[in-house]
Parts: sequence; structure tokens; C-alpha cells
Amino acid sequence: MTLAEQIDDLVQRGFSVDQAETVVLMREAAIALFRAWPESFLLYGGANLILFHGSVRHSSDLDLLLRSDELPTVEQVGEVLSTGLEPLSGLLNIDPLRITDLRVGNNALNVAVVTDDDRTVFTVDLARIGSVIATGVEERPADALAGPGGAIIKAVSRDYLLLQKAEAFIFRSRVKARDAYDIRLLVESGAVLDVNLRTHLSDSLAWREIEGEDIQNRIADVTEDLCRAELEEFLPERIYAPLAKAGFQPLRDSLSQLFKEWI
Repeated sequence: MTLAEQIDDLVQRGFSVDQAETVVLMREAAIALFRAWPESFLLYGGANLILFHGSVRHSSDLDLLLRSDELPTVEQVGEVLSTGLEPLSGLLNIDPLRITDLRVGNNALNVAVVTDDDRTVFTVDLARIGSVIATGVEERPADALAGPGGAIIKAVSRDYLLLQKAEAFIFRSRVKARDAYDIRLLVESGAVLDVNLRTHLSDSLAWREIEGEDIQNRIADVTEDLCRAELEEFLPERIYAPLAKAGFQPLRDSLSQLFKEWI
């Protein structure tokens, strides 16, 4: 698929042209990073949902789970991204792009891809947040839209994404409507927690002493005001309007369905 075809496909799904260009740049960045470090990362989060699971909720974060013992340096990541994105950014007339570091630690690295006029296009977040067993990993071949070659993008599978989203919804310091929306998307697409994943979630809830009432309170916190504030800008109107008309009850229903065993 050509660059124009990919952008048109994303626009047809409901993204704006600017959002579509960001998505194709994130895809190109993922290819560059997996080409340089083929065994070091797993793609998860919103970018995974957009690229491989049909999500229309815009995300400008490329989230990568670090699998390697060694964390690349900012300089190494910056060089790979700059080289990998240069051909495509030229085609999109937004070159030159700069890579700036936002956060660096022993187990995490966060950088921003920035335009010459200081607009952040997207961020890349490498973090060691947990482990995923082999059955939870999918290999997705991807060809670069510009520049040489492609890569095998290793991504967290749909069912494991559901587990990660369930844990994020419960364990974040505050409730996020985007987690609720992503859970609904995954549940509707057929994602399930098998026995092993349900056991893992049960253990996590028990370890953190999360009771059924706590989960119910979290679901109740997915209010209309919260959903409007966090979702209206990031969903196409054809998806957002019916949810808003229903008071975002479909999101709360999906959460209740997912957590029914624990509430």
C-alpha cells in the first residue's frame, strides 16, 4: 500500500489528515526501531490498537515494552528514529524532525519526535512494565513506506492487550476514559481472558487488595463529563456521537462484563 493509500485508508476510518500522517510516521518509527533491535521490544498500547486492531481512537504515543536487559541510549534511539523517519518526513513536507529526550531512567526512556517549529508529532516510550509469555506475542511483518527494507514488529496479542487494559483501568492513579473505550473495542472484537489471564488478573487484584466495591466505584467514575473531556477530540464523530447520546453507558457495560467475575 502506498503512502497516499495508507493515509486515505486512515481518513476513511475516521482520522483527520494530520492524525493519519502521525499514524504513518509512528508505523515507520516502529519499523525502524524493530529493524535496529529485532528482539528488544513489544508494541502495546494505543498504537498497537490502531495499527493492528482497527482502533479509531487517535493516539500519538508509540509504547514499547522493553524485553532486553539493556536499555538503548537516547543517542542510539535518536539516531535510529532520525534515519528511519527522514525519507517519510520529507514526503510529508514536515522535515526536518528532531528527537528530544523527555525522561530517562534505569528502566524507561521517553523521547519526543518534534518538528522544526517545536510541535510534538508523537512520543516514543520504552518501559519495563512487566512480562508477556510467548503465546501473548504476535509477529507482524511490515514494509517501510519510504527508505530501505522493513521489519517484523513484535506486538502484544489482542487478549494480552485486554489484560493490560484491565490492569491499567483498575491500577492507574485515576480513571481514564480511554482505557474504558479500548476495553470496549477489544471485547467487541472478540478478545477474552482465558483461564491463565483471569488467574493473573485475580492475583493482581488480590495483591493490591482490590475488592468488588472498588471496581464498581471505578466503573461509576467513567462519567459523562470524563468521557466528553477525554474522548471527543480523539474519536471520529460517527463513533463518538452514539456513545455520547447513550451517556457512555456502553463503555460502563463493557467494563461490567469484563469484571463481572470480581464484582
